[in-house]
Amino acid sequence: MTTTWRTTAWAVAAGAALIAIPAGAAWAASSGDADDPDDGYGMGMGGARMGGMMRGWDDDDAGYRGGYRDGGCLMDGLADDAEATEADAASLAAMAEEERMAGDLYDELADAWGLRTFDMIAHAEDMHLSAVAGLMESYGLDDPTDGAEAGVYEDADLQSLYDDLLAQGTASETGALTVGALVEETDIADLRAQDVDSDAVAALYDRLEHASEHHLTAFVRALDADGGAYEATVLDPAEVAEITGVPAP
Repeated sequence: MTTTWRTTAWAVAAGAALIAIPAGAAWAASSGDADDPDDGYGMGMGGARMGGMMRGWDDDDAGYRGGYRDGGCLMDGLADDAEATEADAASLAAMAEEERMAGDLYDELADAWGLRTFDMIAHAEDMHLSAVAGLMESYGLDDPTDGAEAGVYEDADLQSLYDDLLAQGTASETGALTVGALVEETDIADLRAQDVDSDAVAALYDRLEHASEHHLTAFVRALDADGGAYEATVLDPAEVAEITGVPAP
């Protein structure tokens, strides 16, 4: 568990990460057509970007279609012949667990509320995990998530964070969307904070950061459409407003 995520865990435990927002028709804000730029998962971003996360990053984002187990396209131009340093190996292992936690959390929230946003982003998180695992495989590293049980983590802090976020996300639909935004905001900060040696790892993290910006936008715009507001607690609120196109409250 990285320092950024530990800080978030403390905030969640203190109740500081989630804001009070009115419960309402989050379903209407999150269950529409991904191809409609003003509806559903796209929330003004357009289906090609947000709906496209079901298949991976789109070509315009110098991205990837399909997980590494479906042909390894993401690894093209990323993997190198050098051995992973200890720092890079540790970073990839931690990132794999964090991507797994996000996917597990979104699966549970999708089941709890039936929000299409969570279904689609949970699928994207699975692809992100596959991307990280694929790079680890190319380095001959063990994947700590292989065969892991959903919602169960060896890191006690990560387990506690997952449990707290799940409890807050299942309290209300708008609470769930706020949890999603917090996870993506923290992911962005965490990816930026990684000090890695490999160009391949750095390039992968750049792509994951870009994808997390899309996810953050989907959650924040869904909240905004439902009459709520997301109060950034990890990134600068002005930057979150710039990323999402939604003014800071």
